[in-house]
Amino acid sequence: MKLLDEIIDVILSTTGGDIKRDMLIEDFKLVGNILDSMAVTNLILALEDRFGFMFSDDELSVEAFETVGTLAELVRSKLQ
Repeated sequence: MKLLDEIIDVILSTTGGDIKRDMLIEDFKLVGNILDSMAVTNLILALEDRFGFMFSDDELSVEAFETVGTLAELVRSKLQ
């Protein structure tokens, strides 16, 4: 499974709601559409659990969670 697909799986499992997989393309805006502060917290914890890393405070910016693509870049950087 591609990394982007795994990230989308985590997004779908933590946010719920009416979001469909085909809507979560790389430039889909997460902040303001499906992510509020509680959802971001849940997503952070789920990503850390799924991929086995911990985010540092300085990595957790609004910009990093703005779109599916920016979130994928952050996860990729943690896995290198």
